Amino acid sequence: MHPLARILSVKLLYRYNLLFWLTLCLLQLIQTLSLTLSFDQAFLWIHVIRYPIATCLSYWILSHLVFDLYLTTRKIHLHVFIIFHMSASLGFGFVHKLLAYTSGLLLERLFLEQETKTWRELIQLWQQTWFDVVNPIAVYWMILGILLALDYWHRFRDQALRSHVLQHQLTEAQLQHLKMQMQPHFLFNALNTIAMMVRRHQDKPALDMLTGLSEMLRNNMSKKKKQLITLEEELTLVNHYLSIEKVRYQDRLHLEINIQEDTRQMLVPNLILQPIVENAFKHGVAHALDKSLVRIAAYYEQDQLVLEVFNSIDDSSQDWILAKSRGIGLGNTIERLLQLYRGKAKFQINEKEEGVLVRITLPAHSADTSRVLNLRED
Repeated sequence: MHPLARILSVKLLYRYNLLFWLTLCLLQLIQTLSLTLSFDQAFLWIHVIRYPIATCLSYWILSHLVFDLYLTTRKIHLHVFIIFHMSASLGFGFVHKLLAYTSGLLLERLFLEQETKTWRELIQLWQQTWFDVVNPIAVYWMILGILLALDYWHRFRDQALRSHVLQHQLTEAQLQHLKMQMQPHFLFNALNTIAMMVRRHQDKPALDMLTGLSEMLRNNMSKKKKQLITLEEELTLVNHYLSIEKVRYQDRLHLEINIQEDTRQMLVPNLILQPIVENAFKHGVAHALDKSLVRIAAYYEQDQLVLEVFNSIDDSSQDWILAKSRGIGLGNTIERLLQLYRGKAKFQINEKEEGVLVRITLPAHSADTSRVLNLRED
């Protein structure tokens, strides 16, 4: 498929173009025949070889040039685009006039015993009717307008589909996240820890953990379906989860949170960190016998926002590898990054002897520039 046909999402673009000019030529032939008969004159084919046959043939040939010019210039700045095509349309007008006259003469020599005009007569006629370039210039802008309309329509449909896919992925991420936190082992362990604290009369830690658990579940069930939120909002959700895990693992967990202050108002995908942090606990901390380290960091690197989640592993937690741990959560995260940033984001998992590092690199966009991704939020 030609690149332009693929970009405009019109598989048979060039066939449609040929059909258009054939139809237009046929309509003009019928119109010429109708006018001839209305004036009681004999219809002669020699009267239609130059117009409309040679004229439509020239337009059809040159329309492919307009296609290639649009394909080349569709992404340049608007004022450069306009200036370029104003010049190109003027050249299109003169080339069309020359090509139409030439093809008309060749067709006459092919089908008639003698052409109606010689080369010299054609040149003189061309000089006398130079102002006829206005019509082909209008045709040029008509073709260009159709291409622009198709291009913008395709972008609109693509954006609508992309937003729908992203919304579906976000909903799936939220459901998967809620499912993980509603699983019996998580809730039972959390509630069992609270019960143990109550028996030991550790009322304040028990109350804090119970409050954190209820707040986490409440936030997850009532969270708005926005594609992008600030890092501060994402960290708030993560902190509710960490407040429970810190109490559960207590002396077995060493937690480090290194967040560069000016990154907190940067936009990140909703639920980007939460499933990664949960995976770190599920596949790393939960299987470790010794003290585990979980480190969450956010910082700038070459004008990009970097998010990192690291968890240490020991010999008893070697099942935390990408091949076994990339489930719906991580897979959905990678797919959402691809959809949101179109190749401008990176998702890396580095497995080392001392632990696993998940590193996400995003374009740095603040809340004031939320329209940069052109996403519709419900």
